Amino acid sequence: MIKKMVFIILLFLLIMVYFPNRFSAAENQNLFEGWTDFYDELFEISFVYPESWTNYTSQERGVILVLPDGVGMFTYRYSPLFNEKMNLSEFISQNRETLQEMGAEFIEDEYITFSNAPAYKLVYALPLGKDTQKYLMVWCLIEDNVYITTFSHQSQYFDQYRLEVDKIIDHMVIIKD
Repeated sequence: MIKKMVFIILLFLLIMVYFPNRFSAAENQNLFEGWTDFYDELFEISFVYPESWTNYTSQERGVILVLPDGVGMFTYRYSPLFNEKMNLSEFISQNRETLQEMGAEFIEDEYITFSNAPAYKLVYALPLGKDTQKYLMVWCLIEDNVYITTFSHQSQYFDQYRLEVDKIIDHMVIIKD
């Protein structure tokens, strides 16, 4: 009787360990169906984005994707810190203070992992004339570089694209030689 119980438990554990991986592989194939691959060594980034978004990336502007409505925008840039020795907490503090001085209303924030590195995600609203613009920013410091990802849209349309933006950010990979 004990052997049967041990066998059933082991069989159950084997199924639980093996099958979720099999199902998630099939789900991942469909996860990005209808999406476009983006890979750029100059900007040190690789990710996928919905094929309905328009890519206006250039060396001068950085990575710029315009949403189908022509208003929302997703951007990515990286830059050296130019000998400014700063950790992520200091960078966050400095930038939050600047945003607060501009009148930003902080909505949510959290520490996340961005391309296997510690990062910070901030969502805030900023009044611009009669409208309010909402932003989602991710700040990541690796060595002497800062990596900044931004999604912005009019406040009333922001949530319409939020899941896609989060999916992009979750799967972005910084390319380092």
